[in-house]
Amino acid sequence: SCPAPGPARMTRAPLSLSAGAVALAGACALWLGFPNDLASLPPLVLLWPVALAWLGVNAPDRGAALRRGWLCHLAGGTAALYWLTLPVHNVGGLPWALAVPCALFIAACLALAGSLFALAAHELRRRPPWLWAVVLGLCWFVLEDVFARVLGFPWLSLSGALAPWPLLVQGADVLGAYGLAGVWVGAALLCAATACRPPAQAAPPRGGRHAVLAGFALTALLLSYGALRLTATPLTADPSGPDSLDVLFVEGNVDQNQKWLPAMQRQTVELYLGLTYGALALRPEARPLVVWPETALPFFFENNPLLAPKVRELAARSQTPLLLGAPGMERRPGVREPDIYNRAFLLGPDGRTLAHYDKEHLVPFGEYLPSWLNWKFLEALLQGVGVYTEGTTTAPLHYRNLALGMLICYEGIFPWLAQDRAAQGANILVDISNDGWFGATPAARQHLYLTALRALEQNRWLLRGTNTGISAVVDPRGRLTLRGGQFRAQALWARAGLQTAPSPYHRLAPWLLPGGLLLLAGLWLWGPGRDARTARRRTPGAAA
Repeated sequence: SCPAPGPARMTRAPLSLSAGAVALAGACALWLGFPNDLASLPPLVLLWPVALAWLGVNAPDRGAALRRGWLCHLAGGTAALYWLTLPVHNVGGLPWALAVPCALFIAACLALAGSLFALAAHELRRRPPWLWAVVLGLCWFVLEDVFARVLGFPWLSLSGALAPWPLLVQGADVLGAYGLAGVWVGAALLCAATACRPPAQAAPPRGGRHAVLAGFALTALLLSYGALRLTATPLTADPSGPDSLDVLFVEGNVDQNQKWLPAMQRQTVELYLGLTYGALALRPEARPLVVWPETALPFFFENNPLLAPKVRELAARSQTPLLLGAPGMERRPGVREPDIYNRAFLLGPDGRTLAHYDKEHLVPFGEYLPSWLNWKFLEALLQGVGVYTEGTTTAPLHYRNLALGMLICYEGIFPWLAQDRAAQGANILVDISNDGWFGATPAARQHLYLTALRALEQNRWLLRGTNTGISAVVDPRGRLTLRGGQFRAQALWARAGLQTAPSPYHRLAPWLLPGGLLLLAGLWLWGPGRDARTARRRTPGAAA
């Protein structure tokens, strides 16, 4: 059981030895739960919210709960996201003295969620154990969703850590990644109800053992649902029939520090053409969708009279559709400077452009500078063409029976973008990316599994084509049917299916966050035990 609070409220509580050990354990659970450089074990990530809750419950006051939750989250988040320093230093050219604070700043912002979660655990510490766990599970769901929308960098989503084990994330087809994370957190806290219960002044709270049993039952229910869904849809890497297609991924493995040099343009085009022609020659009867990654062509494709015709000739000679990434440009009347876009082009078998998609959710510092940080020394991060403009047209790219729901790079980690693509009629999701920014770090694996959740949420196959890896095909149950290597120029053949049936989550998504907020407010304000503290204060001798 948890120690009882001291007789006096402390204004600043130092981190005790036991609290420090729990904070360290929580930080390690976060780091080891996500893909990392050592070894990851996804279920360990569930100890992270348990540690945060313990720190909040055992904090002597609100300030201590906030600080301890923030420090635990900051330590684990910094370890999991250390790679943020590499693109800032290696690609952007900033010295380590500036690169490291940039990464710490992002981790510190994300850690505010852990701080608020620990505070909620502290405020609810005298509620019945089952209610304490349920409300905190709702808090986790709301915090993940709101922070994703406000900060725009939902990288440490708990379900993203669980995704390498598809059995654990099948519930995302109903609740989405954030809703499922809240359920898993509630289950973990129910199981820990007796070890991390509100501190007792007179007698321990009732229902602790029942809460633990409920936690194990909820865990069994989640695992059973996962097993049922996976069994009902057998894994196949080679779907057949009219609603399937061949796919050819081409990875150039072009160095991020070299790709934007003018001298590299011809070499890059020849590299992609050679890899594609060579792979197509092995299967002359196939007419795959050829996928080149984000900004595979480091020049304005539509305005290049020397190199663009060679690319169009590839599609025409092979009679295959070609999806490729390259910068796009458009001029507006009366505006001197053109708008620049991170664009995906779909070329038809005749070599002409059928349609294009412009990235709508841009990466801060990599594709634009926020107005409040538009400083000269940060411009080195804007490689290639400099500042991009947000795209506004998000309709699928069509070719015959294909309706490609496009996502570019880290757009794949935002659930509402994939939701929009499916709502507009996409029968397959496609994410083209350039993970060369990250080097040989766990970032590419973290990115892969965060993106894989979109397939499960929307009941769609997902194609992921990258520059340096990891290219992959994800089936509608979130399983990888193809996973390529990294850091080598290669072409990869795969097959995928086309689906139009919406998932339960697709129908429920607009209502989940509002419903979660209402339920959270109701249980917090009117749930059992709300007046327990007041009643004890009014009882003679209660404070003795």
